[in-house]
Amino acid sequence: MPATPSTPAPRWDGRRVLFEVVDADQLVPCAISMNALQDISEIRRFKPADLMQCFAALRPRIEAIALDKHRARSGAAAGLLHIWTEDIEDAAPAAPPPAPPA
Repeated sequence: MPATPSTPAPRWDGRRVLFEVVDADQLVPCAISMNALQDISEIRRFKPADLMQCFAALRPRIEAIALDKHRARSGAAAGLLHIWTEDIEDAAPAAPPPAPPA
């Protein structure tokens, strides 16, 4: 049985959070825009240091959206999978958003 690849740490590139998800033992490169991150968290303003904390708190839901979107893509689609505001709006609601950072 092949080992499941480990995912690198998420990182902020100045416009979006880059991260990877694993699907069928394959790493899928993903990105979530700052607007989508704001929408999923319902926090409108972030200090740069708060972005990654917010992403970490919501990572299970963000990864679920990414996997759903990846599995819905055609087999020919490749490259970075982007999560936009529309993807957040189309996703099933989850638990209440985390409280804004202090």
